[in-house]
Amino acid sequence: MKLMIRAREFHCSGQGVSRRDFAMRSGMGLAGLALAHPAFGQVEARSALSLVRHSERGAAVRTAVGLLGRIDFGGRDLFIKGSYNSPDPFPATTHPDTLRAVVQLLRDSNCGKLILVERSGMGVTRDVWKQMALPDLARQLDLTLLALEDLPAGEWRKAELPPGSGWKDGIEAPAFLDRGTFVIQICNLRTHRFGGVFSASLKNSVGLMAKHGQINPGHNYMTELHESARQEAMIAEVNTLYAPKLIIMDATEVFTSGGPETGEIAAPGIVCAAADRLAMDAVGVAILRLEGSKGPISWRSVYEQGQLKRAAELKLGAFGPGAIRFLTADARSHMLASQIEAILELPPKEK
Repeated sequence: MKLMIRAREFHCSGQGVSRRDFAMRSGMGLAGLALAHPAFGQVEARSALSLVRHSERGAAVRTAVGLLGRIDFGGRDLFIKGSYNSPDPFPATTHPDTLRAVVQLLRDSNCGKLILVERSGMGVTRDVWKQMALPDLARQLDLTLLALEDLPAGEWRKAELPPGSGWKDGIEAPAFLDRGTFVIQICNLRTHRFGGVFSASLKNSVGLMAKHGQINPGHNYMTELHESARQEAMIAEVNTLYAPKLIIMDATEVFTSGGPETGEIAAPGIVCAAADRLAMDAVGVAILRLEGSKGPISWRSVYEQGQLKRAAELKLGAFGPGAIRFLTADARSHMLASQIEAILELPPKEK
């Protein structure tokens, strides 16, 4: 990955660093990110997460991923899981410019074929994509589109979940997740009025599972999810099926109320990158809180949010205040990281 950035533009913990020091710290950032990844069988005490505040989306994406250090996918094919739940514009769905920026970064990181995969929740995936003119963009970017509704029954598997799961009889997931698939997530940040409280990286994974049963014909897994009082925990449980190699969260704009398809919009101007879903979502909750979101986001502590509590029980990432090592590119982003760290340490409030 080639990023031409002047060394004097970078700061770490509020102090200027040389080009050599920045390169060393960026490399260690990616190493820390790997150690915090469940797939590596070891969890570092602190997970690396880059946080960038920038007025231009593409530059923010490039800087956020660049702060993690050099990434080489070894020519592997990559599945990109964006956010195309409905045909509504960003922040309901992945912004086209974010997709462009991520695709270019992946191509610069020695990848093979790029496959954009989705199972929309508020419509048929290919119809959603068509309404958003995504097929045209995919042709421009040389992306293969894979709508999970198009997978034949033989390409689905029944996935068992951890003991005590809120899912009554497991879930169904595409078989390609069993094949050592590399998944790259592009998630947005928004509140979610249908029971999940918020939607970020953990919730984005729900779009990788079946809505209608293929192995269990007639069963509607989304109805089961939305009718359950344990929905937040069930969202986290879906994430035991796979571990993303990289997550980019586009929080340049967010829904602070409503969601997932429409709501009140704020513009934090933030992009984050990491591989730790729990760390990413904790930061997302803190950002929503900074932007004035109400309800459980405002009165629960960050780590008391149901999705995060269950994700911690399942060891999906680093958990608790002090668990995140922020990588920032300038004083403005560093100041924001300090604000977020303070929110991560706040106790719950009375309702």
